[in-house]
Amino acid sequence: MPPKIKIKEDAILDVALEITRTSGIEGLNAREIARILGCSIQPVFRTFQNMDNLKTALYQKVEDSFNTYMLDGMNHRIPFLGMGLAYIRFASEEKNLFKLLFMSESLHVDSPMDMIAGDDNQEVIAMIAGMTGLNHDHSKKLYVDIWLLTHGIASLVATNQCHFSHEEIETILMDAFKGYLNLFTMKEEEQS
Repeated sequence: MPPKIKIKEDAILDVALEITRTSGIEGLNAREIARILGCSIQPVFRTFQNMDNLKTALYQKVEDSFNTYMLDGMNHRIPFLGMGLAYIRFASEEKNLFKLLFMSESLHVDSPMDMIAGDDNQEVIAMIAGMTGLNHDHSKKLYVDIWLLTHGIASLVATNQCHFSHEEIETILMDAFKGYLNLFTMKEEEQS
């Protein structure tokens, strides 16, 4: 009897990622994974038990990829701007992965303020406060407002609705940032 070929979890996830990257999450199924790996569907279900578990692991892998983009964005001369540009670049270069993370039922928030409640976002809010001199509440509002604009542009890019040059995107984000900064600065001066 020939030895069993063991399909590793990483190999299954790598194939699942490539299928999702090219066909979207809708194209992901055990048969397609097995076909590409040259095996039966048994290794997929032996490793993950069901497709929901595989999709959960895949979601984490996609999130890790997204976080790599965001960390790269932090190297920009203006880190907050770099993060916005990286977000849109991810939407442009990884359309189906962006849709999985940010345009699917897996993303559920009741309000934009809920969305930024995580610890990592608190670091971004503190960064905004440090670079602008705004108080915490206005820094948080500026972050949400810029994120909504950034997400809108990224969604248009991911769905091929609009094509922007890097320079156009940078100008839009900088102009919006400056406008919100002026608005919140005036509000703080009025409150003083």
